[in-house]
Amino acid sequence: MKNALAAFSLLVCLCALPRPAAAQYMMTKDLARDCLSDKKEKVAACIYYITGVIDYHFLMQSFGTAPTIDFCLPESISKEQAAVLVMAYLRTAPQNDDFIAAATVPLALNKAFPCDAPRAKKKKK
Repeated sequence: MKNALAAFSLLVCLCALPRPAAAQYMMTKDLARDCLSDKKEKVAACIYYITGVIDYHFLMQSFGTAPTIDFCLPESISKEQAAVLVMAYLRTAPQNDDFIAAATVPLALNKAFPCDAPRAKKKKK
């Protein structure tokens, strides 16, 4: 009886373990829906998603990796202003609705803030 109870307990514990989540991507249409929401937490999520894409872009630039779609934001721009620019772009580019939003955000920012000259890659020592 003890062995059966132990086996049952082990089975219950194994079934309760979290399963790996399937990859979930934020699609452009989902980002647009959040950005245009009446719920402030959805709008905040939109702003912080865009900020995260920008942060990652700058991180890659700091490693000397030239992003495929580059943009050069002025230092004075706020995250809210960047989100407004992205949303303005998304309204005029519905062809991007089914793309991953992390790729569409740089497209929008490149249109608003293209870099004047290609960034030089850092030389490896």
